[in-house]
Amino acid sequence: MIYLTTYFDKNYLSRGIVLYQSLVDTGTTFQLYVLCLDDFTKNYFQENKNKFSSITTITLTDLEQSDSELLICKSNRNLVEYYFTLSPCLPLFLIEKFSLPHICTLDADILFLHNPSKLFQYLNDFSIVITPHKFSNEIKELEKFGKYNVSFQIFKNDEIGIACLKRWRTQCIAWCSDFYDEQNNRFADQKYLDEWTTLYPNKVKELNDAVSGLAPWNLNHYNIQLKNGQFFSNNESIIFYHFHHFKLFSDKLATNGFYFYKARTFKAIYALYLMYWNKLEKINQQLATQKDVMQRTHLSGNNTTYQKFLDEGSAFVKLSNKNILYLDFQTWKGRLLKYMLKLYA
Repeated sequence: MIYLTTYFDKNYLSRGIVLYQSLVDTGTTFQLYVLCLDDFTKNYFQENKNKFSSITTITLTDLEQSDSELLICKSNRNLVEYYFTLSPCLPLFLIEKFSLPHICTLDADILFLHNPSKLFQYLNDFSIVITPHKFSNEIKELEKFGKYNVSFQIFKNDEIGIACLKRWRTQCIAWCSDFYDEQNNRFADQKYLDEWTTLYPNKVKELNDAVSGLAPWNLNHYNIQLKNGQFFSNNESIIFYHFHHFKLFSDKLATNGFYFYKARTFKAIYALYLMYWNKLEKINQQLATQKDVMQRTHLSGNNTTYQKFLDEGSAFVKLSNKNILYLDFQTWKGRLLKYMLKLYA
């Protein structure tokens, strides 16, 4: 049995459901603790308990009542920064409340393609498992924001694992702003992870493989292939992919972040995104939702939906459930579509 946790509100509910289903589909034996950030999410899982037998729901009230310092943070930072502050508070709360042997924290926009249980075997020798960004050579400068990505961490319930969580919590309670503080070399909840391998020598496992933590910022390192319905990276089965920056603007338009991260594109990665999009669309239809709401306002561009879309350097157009079109807005085809969308908007 592996124990995992994530958090989201109704805007990411479909992603959370797809995440859950991917764990089921890969044959993983697990318990997923979901921190529901709004009543809509909490009520959905309560009303559909039979469909989600491996989910235990937690509310913000549950967490805040156990951590008065966290509750104070609500008044001194914006919503996204408050969510970042939850990163160490939630796993520490769960380990203590449920006496768990370990806890894995993960982002809701992750899709498991292969059983992740083998990643938890590292706990036989380590107390902490973390996921490096593994930035492509073209964007190495982004490492100033953090060598590691706060999307998949495992903490063992031992002296080192608990000490790490408590230290991280103290740091995030004190400061967790959504900008790079050059003077103090810190950024949100993420930059604090850079020191863990030094603080806890021989107790931190970095996932430096080619099959976990794949995302737009490191795709250039890998040869992604689709064989017999299975996705491979450098001829190994991909364990999980992080769909960061994949935002749905309509049932036909979505962003991907490839231009920003200078990612190479190829047919297999299109197929992966199309598969994920189809899964989200199926759930969104059931939930009667389509578009995403971007909480990080400084990243959201102008107010109109299409202008946000046009601010991206690359995008996907969904032609059908079996066909996706990648557009680089720097090419003539991309510029033409951009012009047409601008006229429409």
